Amino acid sequence: MNHIETAISQVIEENYLPYEWSEQIEKELDKVSLDENLPRKDLTNMPFITIDGADAKDFDDAIYCEQKKSSIELHVAIADVAEIVRLGTAINKEAIERGTSIYFPSKVIPMLPEKISNGLCSLVPDEIRNVLVCKIAFAADGEKESYEFFEARIKSHRRMTYIEVENHLKNPNNELPDAVKDSIQCLHTLTKKLLVKRSHRGALEIEGQEPLLKINRDGAVEEITLPSRLYAHQMIEEAMLAANVSAASFMKKHYKFGVYRNHEEPDNVKLESLKTFFSLKGFSKSFKKSPLELVNQCLGHAKEHKLDKVLQTVVLQSLKRAEYSTKEVGHFGLQLERYSHFTSPIRRYPDLMTHRMIKNILKKENIVFNKDEIEADCAEMSDLERLAEKSSRQVTQQMICYFLKKHIGKEFNAVVTGAADFGLFAEIDNFYVSGLIHVTDLPKDRYFFDREANMLKGKKSGRAYRLGQNIIVKIANVLPEERKITLVPIKNQK
Repeated sequence: MNHIETAISQVIEENYLPYEWSEQIEKELDKVSLDENLPRKDLTNMPFITIDGADAKDFDDAIYCEQKKSSIELHVAIADVAEIVRLGTAINKEAIERGTSIYFPSKVIPMLPEKISNGLCSLVPDEIRNVLVCKIAFAADGEKESYEFFEARIKSHRRMTYIEVENHLKNPNNELPDAVKDSIQCLHTLTKKLLVKRSHRGALEIEGQEPLLKINRDGAVEEITLPSRLYAHQMIEEAMLAANVSAASFMKKHYKFGVYRNHEEPDNVKLESLKTFFSLKGFSKSFKKSPLELVNQCLGHAKEHKLDKVLQTVVLQSLKRAEYSTKEVGHFGLQLERYSHFTSPIRRYPDLMTHRMIKNILKKENIVFNKDEIEADCAEMSDLERLAEKSSRQVTQQMICYFLKKHIGKEFNAVVTGAADFGLFAEIDNFYVSGLIHVTDLPKDRYFFDREANMLKGKKSGRAYRLGQNIIVKIANVLPEERKITLVPIKNQK
């Protein structure tokens, strides 16, 4: 068994992840098909395109943007999974138990069987697909004027990657149909306006990126990189964000509650720790009082002084996790009063829940949704999301550990990312994984952990080790199956 198979099998076993399809599900899949007779708007001639990563297999969303006389009209078409995955079926029961697709390097455990996720619901080029459309009209300044939801049929006219779109914006691709080029340019224009509004809201700009691993045919790591964030990513993000906000508003209007994606303000204790950290990093101005202004102050200081790596650790640690709930809390990070997840029903169950609530109104089915039951489902979905993130991170860490075994005994620069009474955690440059420097391997002294300043300090020498500090280390040992890396600091460093 190769490294990637070993790592994934181990994580599946550790976290009790469901990954097989039952016989009952296989039988249901034999009967699953697209219903082409349902009354829907025919938008198959509208030049929708999908824009995703080069490795994408399932395509939840397609977009079309059009310049009108005094407004911009955005169509966000999302795969109509709810039309195929019905309540009470074995497929739906399994989807609830999984909650989300789990993405590993070069592999995925899908929430839905591939016949649905990569086939019937995937918005692949030149195939008619059933969708739920969010049509949004924006004023000339990017202010949202109106929105509506409806069921439709579309046909993706092109499957494009982020890099292709980015290149087209810089050097127009004359091979693209004029209608597609016009749509991309219109979305580009709209995105610039929406990014201005995002900035005015004070939405946080934190790019917490997970490393990308290139896996070779033998199942080993060939290359470790960080993904590039392109303007094309922002174009799709802003379009999806607009649709998600509209979905939240629609549910609020018709149900007085919804499947919201909430992000609460950080606690005061966390904010005080943030102040302490940035004071030690040279921030000498007075801190703002509001949580939003304070966090943005710290982000600005970090960017100005090139502390981006440390920033990811410290600022993210100060923020709460986003959660699913029927309670209307709002989204601190995005600075939105009401937010939902609507755009990825192939890979996230909360999006499918949102679709069902919207379609219930559109089709006048009069289904009564129990708020308490949905709240319980939301809590479960939040837990499953955490489990998926943890599982994905574990596989990535284990694969990097396999890669690092050949570097045992070598020296590298590292950055302190954590401190505890037993030692320091330091991330090795260009490998995006942290190892442990045990307190007994630090220069001779008795060290104590200053919890308030989040640092280790020597009682005799006064030598301090703080978050963000550069340190030269040697990789002493690597245990991939335990995802552990032992580091020792190199003597005689400043």
